[in-house]
Amino acid sequence: RLVSSSCRLKLLGGGACPPPGGRVAACRGLSGRASRGRGGGGMAFSTEGNRGWVSFKDGQWEECDVVNSDDKSLTLKVKGGGEQKVQRSKVAFHYRNPTSVELADDFLTLPNLDEPNILHSLRQRYWAQEVYSHTGPILIAVNPWKKVSIYELNVLEQYKSNPPKTKKPHIFGLAAKSFQDMLETRKNQCILISGESGSGKTESTKFVLQVLTAVDDNKTGASASICSQVMLTNPVLEAFGNAKTLRNDNSSRFGKWINVHFERKGTVSGAEIKTYLLEKARVIHQTEGERNYHIFYQACQSCNQHSMLQDLGFQTADKFEYTKVCLHANNTDDVKSFERTKQALHFIKFNEQSQINIFSAVSAVLWVGNIKIEEDREGHASMVMDAATTQVGKLLQLAPEDIKTAICCRNISAGGETMVKPENKEKATQCRDALSKALYSKLFDNIVVGVNIALKLKGENQTMQVSVLDIFGFEVFKENRFEQFCINYANEKLQLHFNHFNFMLERQLYEREGIELVESDFVDNSKCVELIEGKGWGIQACLDDICIMPKGDDQAFLGKLVQNPQMKNHPHFGAPKQRSDSFVVNHYAGTVAYTVAEFCEKNKDILAADLVNLLLTSKSDYFRSLFETQATDATPSKPGRKGGGSVAYKSVSAVFKTDLASLMEAINAADPHFVRCVNPNAQKKADYFEDQKAVEQLRCGGVIEAVRMCRESYPSRYIHSEFVGTFACICPSVSIQDGRDGCEKLIREVKVDPKQYRLGKTMILLKRQVVDQMEKMRAKLLGGRAITLQNCVRNYLSKLELAKKREIRKKYLAIVYLQSASRRTLTRAKYVRMLQAVRAQDKRKQDRRDSEMSAASKAEQSQVAKNSRDAVLQGLGDDSDDE
Repeated sequence: RLVSSSCRLKLLGGGACPPPGGRVAACRGLSGRASRGRGGGGMAFSTEGNRGWVSFKDGQWEECDVVNSDDKSLTLKVKGGGEQKVQRSKVAFHYRNPTSVELADDFLTLPNLDEPNILHSLRQRYWAQEVYSHTGPILIAVNPWKKVSIYELNVLEQYKSNPPKTKKPHIFGLAAKSFQDMLETRKNQCILISGESGSGKTESTKFVLQVLTAVDDNKTGASASICSQVMLTNPVLEAFGNAKTLRNDNSSRFGKWINVHFERKGTVSGAEIKTYLLEKARVIHQTEGERNYHIFYQACQSCNQHSMLQDLGFQTADKFEYTKVCLHANNTDDVKSFERTKQALHFIKFNEQSQINIFSAVSAVLWVGNIKIEEDREGHASMVMDAATTQVGKLLQLAPEDIKTAICCRNISAGGETMVKPENKEKATQCRDALSKALYSKLFDNIVVGVNIALKLKGENQTMQVSVLDIFGFEVFKENRFEQFCINYANEKLQLHFNHFNFMLERQLYEREGIELVESDFVDNSKCVELIEGKGWGIQACLDDICIMPKGDDQAFLGKLVQNPQMKNHPHFGAPKQRSDSFVVNHYAGTVAYTVAEFCEKNKDILAADLVNLLLTSKSDYFRSLFETQATDATPSKPGRKGGGSVAYKSVSAVFKTDLASLMEAINAADPHFVRCVNPNAQKKADYFEDQKAVEQLRCGGVIEAVRMCRESYPSRYIHSEFVGTFACICPSVSIQDGRDGCEKLIREVKVDPKQYRLGKTMILLKRQVVDQMEKMRAKLLGGRAITLQNCVRNYLSKLELAKKREIRKKYLAIVYLQSASRRTLTRAKYVRMLQAVRAQDKRKQDRRDSEMSAASKAEQSQVAKNSRDAVLQGLGDDSDDE
């Protein structure tokens, strides 16, 4: 017995070539298998246990083979290079997983549970057209950037009925499982989807809603109508909340929380949507190559086909300042999209007048952007009274002069008197842009309110719900501003929840296995959350304090942070070292430097009270209703903020903090399911995988953090029979049976430290280093036996090959002899034919010569006779003359 039945060996009889595109074919087997080297066609033996990953730079992993190693150094042969000796302390090194498990559905089942191996398995599955993978409770979804056939209706039917655990990872399966869990446990479920722009969050949300609205096969008429309306919210929210960016042609620029309510029997009874952090800055400014929100281009491109749009003043997109940066998006037909948007609005119960109001606001935003502001000789702002100003007044139903005054001047109340202060050009321009942002933001919120009214619960019965959160993932750019701060704050809170959820899963596993839980193995990021939202001293509190100060600005905010005694020694906060306009937060996913520029302005969300009061005088009921809540917000919350020149705002960070607390309360009350979307490349190409980009997203999505938490406990987990079957071969002299006793006996024989493993009722949990050590022992043992076995097999194969060659040579010689005989016979026959032809030709020539000679002889004789006759006749004539 060379190996146990579960220890399979791979024997290769020839060189292996990787598939096109760098793909590596998977083979079946376990760690420590024998495989042929790829170079030179030699027969050298190497074990998979010697393969590894080394990183000389952060996140850049290279394949290597371990030639030699000790406690302080490694001798590595890096792929594409020679051998080199490196110090363990100066590089990051991990052993590579066996080829057989690199395509595992769940990465937590990988023997080597670390960043490079997870990245490699994700890459291998991507090349194998498997876009979904699991990492414990997380579903990883890689955007394929092409149409794939795994979203057809027949696939949906397979998953929605009863999703078995044996099926491949799929977003359909996760959505169907959440629905089944809701029915079985009678507890709310939530699906948390996050990822960077271009990773496929929007499409994943659509697929989840598609499943949730299709799981009930006994829909009533009302339920079917709600399901249709839920799906039709997608084109509406995409039109008003999505835009083309450099990373994605249909990027969602807001976060949303969608609740789908179900009756006790599983019938959809209603839904509701809550939105977060709409990117208002995009309304007034877009980076080169990016577009404004889709609805602007849809309306502009369709204006010649709809009289309503013409009446509202729409023109082509290149005529407006807010839309002329980039006019087109790939694979987007704005005219067709506008028709879908209008149909969806109609189906969601937005009547004709409501649609006119909506597009009036859209047009007003565009025309506000075309208002020109100049500067007079005294340095005061002056608004040009042209067609743009007239059109804005017509749409908002306000007098153009009143609009000019509200934008270019400020009313200041002091001592019971009101003074008018002219603004300069810069502040007037900011006021104009603030009006555009506020108008569009209010429009978007109003549409969401209308959608929720259409999806409102029918009846007062208590329901269960499955919720979907589609929100930005953790973001790190070269310039990180207020938007990134809010997004990362939300992700920090979600990660805190995720850490606690993982801890609960671990605790349940330990309790089920009867293993004592060591809580020190698990950490959380609560201190970072406390840094951001700490009452009275946190970053948000400091920002709000500065914003209510009359002369508070970004530098004052930075100074308050740096001078705060609780910040100085905080492990998650860093003061700027080189730059004087930034601060550093050590998030769970990495360190981020935030530029304080515009922090205060964006936190205030400035809109002059004069403009709010003006809009409340509009003759349009619709525009007045949009800004009624804004007027309520203008009520001063601090002493000294009075008068028409005050700023009407609610702190964005404070509102977001409240909303986020409400969101986390709902998440904590539900059973969570996690989806992390990954964008494989920045070029939006299919079949193209960038390692560095992918690993950054795995870190930011909490995948690597989840793996770290698992690795710091007991990451290698085996069922008793599996553990014995895998490692029994390293103790051949001892008879080991399956089961718990067999595991305990094997562990004693290997002399494993009791602190390095936990033996449960059905499983054994081990530290990574223990498994590494046992794998090396197993690889070494099987390697020596494999060489002997390979020699025998190769000897046998060589003999077969020699016999085959001899048989081939024998056949070859027979064929040569047959060919020789055939050629001889054919040559002789050809010679005979040629000889006969020559003889026949000679005979013909001789006959011709004989014939010619006979004819010549006859002619000569005839001539002689003639001559004789002529001579006789001549003689007779002479005789007669003599007479």
